[in-house]
Amino acid sequence: MDASSIEESSISPHTKSDRHVLSACVLLCTYRRPIDVERCIRALALQTRLPDELLVVVRDEDVATQTFVARMQPPPFPVRIIMVHTAGLVAARNAGLDAVRSDIIAMIDDDTAPLPEWLDRICTHFETDSTVGAVGGRDRPAGPHAGAEVRQPTVGILQIHGRYIGNHHCGIGPPRPVDLLKGANMSYRAAAVASLRFDKRLLGRGAQPCEDLAFSLAVRGAGWKLIYDPEVVLDHYEGDREELRHYAGMMPIKDGDAFGEMTYNWVVAIWDHISVPRHVLHIIWQVLVGTRARFGLLQALRFLPALKGASWQRFWYTQKALFRAYVHLGLRRGTERKSV
Repeated sequence: MDASSIEESSISPHTKSDRHVLSACVLLCTYRRPIDVERCIRALALQTRLPDELLVVVRDEDVATQTFVARMQPPPFPVRIIMVHTAGLVAARNAGLDAVRSDIIAMIDDDTAPLPEWLDRICTHFETDSTVGAVGGRDRPAGPHAGAEVRQPTVGILQIHGRYIGNHHCGIGPPRPVDLLKGANMSYRAAAVASLRFDKRLLGRGAQPCEDLAFSLAVRGAGWKLIYDPEVVLDHYEGDREELRHYAGMMPIKDGDAFGEMTYNWVVAIWDHISVPRHVLHIIWQVLVGTRARFGLLQALRFLPALKGASWQRFWYTQKALFRAYVHLGLRRGTERKSV
C-alpha cells in the first residue's frame, strides 16, 4: 500500500435542511503513541456528529498501538485498522486514502483532540457548496507546553516568491478560501482526491515536512476550492512530542540531513504549482533572505549575535538542500521530457 493571491470571501450560512448529507470518516495515522490515540478517540466519541467510520493507519511493527485499538472499549462508531509496511507519513496517508469508503475524509494528527462540533462544521462546508474540495481549521495549541496565542487574520497563503504563510493554529476571521491547509486538521472531499495521492518524492522517515502543503496545492491545482474556517477547532498537543522538529529558527540542528529534508520538501511541494520565473524568484529570495527556520544570508546575519556559528550552520544546510532539490528535480524533469 503503499492563486498565489486569493480573494477573501465570506461563506454564506446554511440551515441543515439545505444540506445534502454526505458520509464522513476520520483518517488517523499514528506510530507508537497509544496514549495520544486514546485521547483522540475519546474526543471523537463526543462529536455532535459522529463519524461514519474511523480509519487508524498503523505500522506493521507498532504492536503497542495495534493491541490498544483491538482491546479498547468500542467507541460509538466503527473502527478499522489499516496496516502499512512503509515508514513515513506519506505512505500512511496514502494507505488510508486507498481504504476510504466515505464522501468526506477528515484527516487529523494522533496528538489532537477535536472539539465537539468539529466534524459537523466540516461537513456543513462540503454539504452546502459542491465546489469545496477541502476544509481546514485551527489546531489550537494545548498541553503544558502551549504558550499564549496571538491570533492572526492572514492564514494559508502561498506568496509569489514561493514562501508560504501558515498561521493555521491562530487564525481569526470568517471562513475563506486559502492556498494551503495544515495536516493536523484538514479534510477532503473524496471525489476531489480520487486521482491524487501524497507525493512520494518527499523525503523523511517520519513526519515528512510539507506533505500537507504539497497535497493542498495539488487539490487546488485540480480546480477545487480550499476553505479555512477558524471555528473548525481541535486541540493540538504537539508540544509533548519526543521527536525533534526543525520548524523553529531557534532550535539547535542535531541532524543535518533531517533539517535539509525540510527545505528539500518545500521545493518539491511548490515544484509543479508555480511558473519558472517564480522558481527563479524563489531561489533568489531563499539565498538572500530566507525565513526564521530556513536561513538566507540576511536571516543568518540577523541571528548571528544570538546563534553565533550555529547561524551559519543553518544557512549552509538550507542552501545545500535548496541546491540539491533544484538540481535533482530539474534533472528528473529533463529526463521525463526526453522520454516523452
